[in-house]
Amino acid sequence: MEWQQLEYFQIVAQEEHFTRAADKLAVSQPTLSRSIAKLEQELGVPLFDRIGRQVKLNRYGEMFYRRTTRVLQEIIDAKREIAELQDPDRGTVSLAFLKTLGFSSVPNLVRSFLQLYPQIHFQLFQNSTSVMLDQLEQGELDFCMSSITETRPGIEWAQLWTEDMYVVVPAGHKLAGREQVSLHELAEETFIVLKRGYGTRTIFEDAFEQAGIAPDIAFESDEAVSALGFVKAGLGITLLPHVSGIDMTNLARLPIADPVCRRTIGLAWSETRHLTPSAVQFRDYVLQYPGWPS
Repeated sequence: MEWQQLEYFQIVAQEEHFTRAADKLAVSQPTLSRSIAKLEQELGVPLFDRIGRQVKLNRYGEMFYRRTTRVLQEIIDAKREIAELQDPDRGTVSLAFLKTLGFSSVPNLVRSFLQLYPQIHFQLFQNSTSVMLDQLEQGELDFCMSSITETRPGIEWAQLWTEDMYVVVPAGHKLAGREQVSLHELAEETFIVLKRGYGTRTIFEDAFEQAGIAPDIAFESDEAVSALGFVKAGLGITLLPHVSGIDMTNLARLPIADPVCRRTIGLAWSETRHLTPSAVQFRDYVLQYPGWPS
């Protein structure tokens, strides 16, 4: 059964006349008749009742017409969507990013991009670094924006910016007035950290391992805002990057003097997955975007 047979069947059903249908399709009547006969043979039932020179759908034909109408519409929609996917100024881009990037970095990027390409649509997701990389490998995403703390075969990374990590303490903490601290001064502190799988947690663990300290972890969170809430309540301290848009009232953010503690944010994509022209357009824009922190 071929797509053309379904199209021929539809036109004959609409015209109820082989000659008129053949004229509309710009084919000979014998060609059209053979196509319908072959279709009926494949299905094992007649689709039309012949009434003189006219034809009308019978019970089988009416059911088949309803089904083929949906099939042909799906084909039309698929052809349209493929055409849109091949247009670099249209289509859909799927992007996942860390929650800490959702306050300003990613919203500002998307707003700036859409000013140039308003007909491109986004599917946006938030998750941990490890989950986003899993989704990239499984073909569920075009891109993810995350800290570059995990490399995998087949995943390409492009560095976007590097930023300092800070110790965040309650405003009344004994270290709150300090200009900077070293990790060795935090050996006796209790920590609020992000869960494993987040790049910030990896950076935290690597930094304390480098300092030779086994940190006391009281709570694990999957959001920076929640972690800061626990710090504000006096239940511990945390290590986080500066996140614009987060309320830091009654909190103090302290630079880390030793060891150097930073995170690098990058854009990742699969080397093996085909990117649509609109996705390539977005990637090129991200890599040249002037709005990243310097």
